[in-house]
This record gives sequence, C-alpha cells and structure tokens, in this order.
Amino acid sequence: MEASNTIEDPVSTTFGGDRRLIGLAVLLAALCVVRAVQLAWLGDDAFISFRYARNLADGLGLVYNAGEHVEGYTNLLWTLAIAGLMKLGFAPETTAHVLGIACWFALSLVLAWWSYARARREGRPFLPLAAILNLVLADIQRWATGGLETSMFSLLTATGLVLLAASAPRPARLLTVGTILALGCATRPDGVLFAAIGVAYAFGMRREAAFTMRLRDSAWVALPLVLIGAALVTFKLRYYGDLFPTAFYSKSPLAAYYSQGLLYIGLFFARNWFVVLFLAAALVLVRARAALLATRTNALFLAAFLVFTFYVAHSAGDYMYARRLLPALPFLWLLLEDLLLACPTRRIALALFAITLLAAVLPRGLYPATPLLIHGVTNEWATYPQAYRERSRARGELVGELLRATPVRGIFQGGMCMFAYYSGLPYLAEMTGLTQYSLAKKPLVKRSYIGHEKKADDAWLTANNIHLIFFHADPALIENGYRHFDLVRFGDKITAMIWKYSDAVMDPLRTHANVDFVPIESVLAQAEKDIAAASPADAGQILEFLERYYLADAPPARAPLAAHLRQMVADKQR
Repeated sequence: MEASNTIEDPVSTTFGGDRRLIGLAVLLAALCVVRAVQLAWLGDDAFISFRYARNLADGLGLVYNAGEHVEGYTNLLWTLAIAGLMKLGFAPETTAHVLGIACWFALSLVLAWWSYARARREGRPFLPLAAILNLVLADIQRWATGGLETSMFSLLTATGLVLLAASAPRPARLLTVGTILALGCATRPDGVLFAAIGVAYAFGMRREAAFTMRLRDSAWVALPLVLIGAALVTFKLRYYGDLFPTAFYSKSPLAAYYSQGLLYIGLFFARNWFVVLFLAAALVLVRARAALLATRTNALFLAAFLVFTFYVAHSAGDYMYARRLLPALPFLWLLLEDLLLACPTRRIALALFAITLLAAVLPRGLYPATPLLIHGVTNEWATYPQAYRERSRARGELVGELLRATPVRGIFQGGMCMFAYYSGLPYLAEMTGLTQYSLAKKPLVKRSYIGHEKKADDAWLTANNIHLIFFHADPALIENGYRHFDLVRFGDKITAMIWKYSDAVMDPLRTHANVDFVPIESVLAQAEKDIAAASPADAGQILEFLERYYLADAPPARAPLAAHLRQMVADKQR
C-alpha cells in the first residue's frame, strides 16, 4: 500500500500544493463536530438501553426488570459500553453523546484514510467526498447522537469492509477484519448482512489463486465471526432463552412490507436530493461508469449498499426517519467518490465536487422543527426536545419516590421510556412489547406504525398482574374534568389507571397530599349500591369488573365483603 517515490503527493496533485486548504479541511471538520454537539439529543428508546446498563452496573444482571430475563435491547456492545462507564460513575446521557460523536467522527477519518491511501497507491487526486459527506450531512450529524448505537454500528461495519478492501490477503489482516465485523454483529444483529458480504468478498479476493487458498482467505475472515457468534448465541439462549431480541418479533422484519420500506428510503433521498443530482451528472459525464462500478472494490461497496438497503425496504424501515438506512450510506458515498474521480477532467471533477457539497448542506425541508409523521415515519429528534426529557424526569422521579418501595407492577405507553428509566420502579413493561417476549410474539394482525403494531390487551394485563397503567398524556387531557374511580393522579404531573387495586401498592399513597385516588373501601361501597339497583345482567358485569379489579386477590380481611357481593349477584341471577 506504500506509494512509490515517483507518485506525487495526492494533496498537491489535487490542490496545487496549497497546504492552506488542509487547514480549511481541519476547520470544516471542527465546525461539523461543533454542529453535531449543538444538535445532540436523546431519543426515548435509548433509555431502554440505559435501564439495562444501570441494572447491569448495579449487579442485577443485563435485564430490564430484576429476575426477568428478556432481551429488550438490540445493541449489546453499545449497552455494555454504557454499563461499563456507568460503573465508573459516568452518566449514560453524557456517555451516549460522547461515544456517538466519537464514533461518527472516527468513521469520517476511516473514509478519509481510504481516499488518501487509494490516492497514494494509484497516483490519483485526493478528493475525500465520502468523508466530507459523512461530516456535513445534517441527517448524519443528528444521528451522531440520539442515545442509540447508530454511529458505533456504522463505524464498525464500514471499517471492517473498508479495511478488507484495502488489505492484502494475509491471515492477520483478515482476522482483524473478521473481528471488527463480528463486533458489528454484537452491536446490532443485522450486522450479519455486512459480515456475510465480507466473507464472500474474501473468497473472491484472489481469483487467480487455487480454490483451497481462496477458501482459506474466506475462513480467516469467518473464524472470528464463528467464534464470537457462537459465544453470542450461547449467551442469548442460556440467559434469555431466545436467539432474537424482542424488537425482532415486535417489528416483524421477516414480514415483507415494501410499500412502507420504499417510502422510508424515498424520504431520505427526497430530503437529500443532491444524491439524485450527482448520479444524473455522473450518467452524463462518466462514460465508463458500468466498468467502474464492476471493479472488485466497488462491487464490494455496491453489494454492501444494495443488500442492506434491500433489507431496510423489506422490513419496512423504521418509524424513526433515516436511522435504519444510515449504515448503508458510507458505501454509497465511496461509490459517488469513485464516480467523481472518473470525470473526464480535473476541473469538471472539482466543479462537481463543489456543487455536490453545496447541495448536501442545503437539504430539502422535509420535516419542520416540530414533530411530524409522514406515513408513520417521524422526525424523532423533534419529538424529544430537552424540555420533554426534563418533564419525563420530573414525572419519573415523583412516581419513583412514592412507589419504589412497593411491589408495584406497572406498564407504560409508548414514548415513556425516559419516565420508566428515571422512575427506577422495580417492575415495568412497555405497552408495545419492547421489554416483553409475550407481547412481542403476539400475532401480527394489521400493519401500522413499525414496532407499534402489537399492544397489551386486557387479558395480558390481568395475567401479568399489572397494577398501574401509566399514561403519556397530561392528566388534564385524560380526566377532562371528570374524576374516574379507577384513576390515580400524581399531582399535576402524571396519571395512571388502576388495573388491579393492591393494598400494598395503594395504601402508602394515602398519606400524600399530592396523590389523588378513590380508596378501595369507597369503590366497594359504591359497587354494593350499584349491584343492588342493577339488573341481573348489569350486576354480573359489575361483579366481573370487581373480580379483576380487586376481589380475586383481595386480602383475607375483605373476604366477608367479597362473599357478600358475590351472593348479591347470585341472588339476582336466579
């Protein structure tokens, strides 16, 4: 990979020896980092990983609820990194920001390294379009944070395949590539797609070599994947009893949903219209484009982009705009860079380079500043501003202070993972199945928002002994001026529905002035009056509700009253 002494420095070849432009490149990178820091945010789903990380750091295991082994995260390596830093005293909110931005910037360096190494090796101009696009694109800057593993996953998968393309087929290098790709699989399960492409590419690196030698090259890449993969499979099956996380079942990725998936992909390219502009220009300017894309290296990058993009289309994308597509983009940028360098003259290449960068920083205003849904795809960063997190924290800390010492079993609606994390309640479930296999594995009845198509029903809530259902909406919107007997209001911050009234949960709340609910003795007294005045059928419905609400698990002291109410209904129905 070392350049010969006769090859010019590609920076001088491109920029006429003006080293001040290198300083401008450094300044551009610094400005992009500052911009990513300014855009830093945290999505709600990130707090699922944070809760897993906190429980692990606290010695409770890699679980959402102590003693309940459910893989409710899809980013093992990311969650482990957060947990390790939490153990050292670092807050997960800050850790996620720093790690995310560091991985995003490191990916830009990897792409720049590829461009520079290839320029030196082939004596061609140094135009690091891929690295710069990764730095300047607003959508990528936003997803540098968000609290999820997006940047780490993109870094590992892109680094693995780029290093493979740049490496001589030596065992040590191929083992390194396989290890990096295996870490990508440990970060997110769909990393297996990139890993499979890497193994296949290694087999074809030396087409002139004997079959056994090519098979050996492929085996060196596959070896770390097999070893780390076997360890992951063993861990998952023994610890969780399942190979796949809950999201695999709740999002139904094997059920093709191309109309939604293609729309998801189309939204990104509609906003980032410069890609279409660039490809149109390349079709006109680059005559040898077909032969260029067929080169061994570009075939690797094209396969990585197309396979992962097809997977995104097949699995319907996500409800979070752009996020699922981002890991495929580094390979698209590298392909665009090669098309750029194949322009007929350097002047044309530089002009197209400048026009592309200008267009890249002027994306179409697809989403406004406020949250918006486009066919189920939302601008996630606008959904969870800092004020939302502060409100969720206040809600969670209040509920946690009042209920943490009780045996409460709660469930919360979507968009409340922040609340769940900050509450610290010992047992919580997410309504759409992100933390429960029994919900996630329910049959898919109707396609809707991705990952939000399966919900807890009455039977599930009762079977799982849920006491409280925490509502997302403000208390005033829920109660609407009417006091329901089965609601508990925690001041003006949050309201929950009492699904199963437990004396052990509710009695400690009686003495708090800012907690309002109807005590069970009042509910039972009113029910007795209602049964006395009701028709036989209505009396039966009242009793059926009371059995679920309280009587089925009532303490012995309530047994006489429970027997009396049941007898009242039996007498009416004779």
